[in-house]
Amino acid sequence: MKKKLFLIDGSSFLYRAYYSMKPLHAPNGQPVQAVYGFCRMIKKLVNTFKPEHMVLVWDSKGKTLRHELYQDYKATRQAPPSDLFEQKKHITKFADLIDLVQLEQPGVEADDSIYSLAKDFSKKDYDIVIVTSDKDLSQLLDESIAIYDSFKDEMITAKSFEEKRGFSVSQVPFYHALLGDSSDNIPGVRGIGKKGAEELVNQFESLDDLYANLDKVSKERTRIALEAGREKAFLSLKLFQLRYTSPQLSINDIQFDEKNWWKARPLFEELNFKTLLKEIDGEFGTGNTSSGSSNESLSQTKKYKFVAVQDVDELKRMVSFVREKGFCALDTETDCLDPLQSTLVGLSFCCEEGIAWYIPVAHQTSEAQLSHDDIYAVIKPLLEDDTIKKVLHNAKFDQLVLLHAGIKVCGVIFDTMVAASLVVKEGQRIGLKALSEGYFNEHMLTFDEMVKSKKLENFAHVSIVDAVEYAAADAHQTFKLWHVLSQELKEKNLEKLYDQIEHPLIDVLFAMECEGIYCDIDLLRNLDQQVSKVLGMLEQEIYALTGTMPGTLNLNSPKQLEQLLFYQLNLPPQKKSAKRTGYSTDHEVLEALAELHIVPQLILKHRELYKLKSTYIVALPEAINPFTKKIHTSFSQTNVATGRLASSEPNLQNIPVQVGDVTVRAAFYAPEGHTFISADYSQIELRVLAQLSQDEALKDAFLTNGDIHTQTAAKIFEVAPENVTTQQRQIGKRINFSIMYGKTPYGLSKELKISQADAKKYIEKYFEQYPGVKNWMDTVIEQTVKTGYTQTLYGRRRHVPGIYEKNKNLFDAARRIAINTPAQGTAAEIMKLGMINLKNAFAHLDTEAKIILQIHDELLVQVPEKDSALVSEIIKSTLEHVVDWDIPLAVTIREGKNWQEVTK
Repeated sequence: MKKKLFLIDGSSFLYRAYYSMKPLHAPNGQPVQAVYGFCRMIKKLVNTFKPEHMVLVWDSKGKTLRHELYQDYKATRQAPPSDLFEQKKHITKFADLIDLVQLEQPGVEADDSIYSLAKDFSKKDYDIVIVTSDKDLSQLLDESIAIYDSFKDEMITAKSFEEKRGFSVSQVPFYHALLGDSSDNIPGVRGIGKKGAEELVNQFESLDDLYANLDKVSKERTRIALEAGREKAFLSLKLFQLRYTSPQLSINDIQFDEKNWWKARPLFEELNFKTLLKEIDGEFGTGNTSSGSSNESLSQTKKYKFVAVQDVDELKRMVSFVREKGFCALDTETDCLDPLQSTLVGLSFCCEEGIAWYIPVAHQTSEAQLSHDDIYAVIKPLLEDDTIKKVLHNAKFDQLVLLHAGIKVCGVIFDTMVAASLVVKEGQRIGLKALSEGYFNEHMLTFDEMVKSKKLENFAHVSIVDAVEYAAADAHQTFKLWHVLSQELKEKNLEKLYDQIEHPLIDVLFAMECEGIYCDIDLLRNLDQQVSKVLGMLEQEIYALTGTMPGTLNLNSPKQLEQLLFYQLNLPPQKKSAKRTGYSTDHEVLEALAELHIVPQLILKHRELYKLKSTYIVALPEAINPFTKKIHTSFSQTNVATGRLASSEPNLQNIPVQVGDVTVRAAFYAPEGHTFISADYSQIELRVLAQLSQDEALKDAFLTNGDIHTQTAAKIFEVAPENVTTQQRQIGKRINFSIMYGKTPYGLSKELKISQADAKKYIEKYFEQYPGVKNWMDTVIEQTVKTGYTQTLYGRRRHVPGIYEKNKNLFDAARRIAINTPAQGTAAEIMKLGMINLKNAFAHLDTEAKIILQIHDELLVQVPEKDSALVSEIIKSTLEHVVDWDIPLAVTIREGKNWQEVTK
């Protein structure tokens, strides 16, 4: 049996890995999604084929022989993302670690190196498998050379190629010489498309044969195009043909042993590739590894003193030490992630670097631990004493856990997670473990190592001996981070933002999450029946229109929808799917097709209702807390780069106002004797833009209480404001927000479904009307280029590395971020200040008014019915006077018994 040599097209793998993965960052913030994707692709290849001979082939840097032949070769290619080749250094290191030989020949493209290796080793009786998705290399296919497209999981042979394409592999350069290649800027013959090229390749043997027999080309238009394009056709042929480059690799050089995979562990640890690390442990154990993470953590316990508190005297000594210091870092351990349904398993404290304590409270092991009463008698007064300052990581979670356990924590002065979210770059993780590695290069034990890897039910089943190493380290590293992050906030002028907005907001969100909101299960059950009936009717209508047997079509299957829309109904495909394995059936595609056929319209309705049913109608009852009978969503102030709040578990901010006749918001109701008040900031982001830009026309619209959307539409369509139609006003509204989001003519044309020329004209007219906005945007971009970040009015920074990109698409995306962040982020800060001021105002009132929900520009407040008039006035006054600006803030107040009634 012949040996197999696998030749991997490195650039093809690199680009596929980069674009197929969501952004991923190492603990130090550097992007690593291409590295992770590349490693996984190699692993899949190794697992599938068990190769014993393999070479990773790279394109050389700079120009090649083809540039000498044609100076415009690849001239139209956009520059690759700047972080793509930053990641390549990790990939080459990975290949070196696992002893995968790499070849990069100076001045040579990978295609030519692969061709040369294939020819050399096929002569040495090797079967060659070229791993690529590059169509150029199909010209190499023969009895001993195949191509494996790992993305499609498809092995292509000379026979399968010829059966599929209808011409021989020897004619591939001929075919591409006619067709050209826009990605490499190879001209081909102008006027010859795929169909025309295929017809000519089937009629003639080669390019020489074609031009020797031009008179036999039946279509006059094609013949004229060929005559005019003769020179470019032969140039294109030369550019497509592969060249031998004498790679000089021996049989010993190409050997590969999959048993060397474990050697990549140090890199996987450095980049925090947890799944790949688990696979190494599963296949090889940790015996072969150079630096197991558990060993690093154990060395940390030798460096620091972590103490388990298991007797009353030790507990009292610890509390005395904390009181003497006057401050401590604090952390909790629980048996689940829902703080209001959890059991407190343990507490850890630290008030001096080098030592930390862990108090086991409810471990389900046979080890000694203090009684609940003994612990609470000493710890409860300490935690409720606001003269003892506390530092926590994700303070709100621990405060909720302890409140559920009967302790109200007072004196919280710092949250290291919230502080970290202000100082680290976007994408950099702010979990305690990641920050410990990033700031101190100290690895911490993970929850998976403590619980999941040992197949334990939860943390309560971890032995106290093991728990102290994990839990005490949490308090200890939080203490260390407090000092580092406090200083960094100061250095980056973020102290005021933290002290006046982000830290006070923690208490507001804590109170909101504690309170929760009532949800009517019976109403949701009725909605479920109503929606299920409508879904069934839509399905029956689709079956009838398409002649499909009921039950044979899954409308949630992209593959089945692709078959239905593009093959059965013969609708025009719009774009490839995300994985490029077929045609997309996403929302954008269905909207385009809905203009051509009724079935896509029905599918859109079905999809919208199905999502509403599965995401909310069915799921919300499961989110009701069995103790309080309410839903307690979690609000995060650290998840969104602009500083907006995010809701989760469940996400109540995304519940739609209404879908058809279905109103899920009606299920959220005020308790007996209470009512809801909605306070909605009107056009807050546009008002922020007016303040930031100081554009006179934009300011005037708000100062005179004019209609900003009508004003914009009047200018765009050159009509008097009183003659602006509803449709024109809607376009004016979209343009106002699109400009603020930094949209280009292309983006606006897509949104409004108009030509790019018209979109460009609209944008130009907008800037004629509001020149101050244009000047402000130019200044923002200039400042972002200078500093590398954009910022809000109150100083929140958002790093924008893409602002230096040569790739136009990436630069445009960065430009949008740079422009939108100051407006959206400042609006979010105004809302946060409003929430803080409102909570303080309620504290001075003899009322039980409470903020229940925040939905971006809107607050939902629960108030006793008897106080609603007074509280409405206070809410409006407080929110409208958060800032002292030229531009007035406007708040709309609505009142009702459920959330739907107060929805605009």
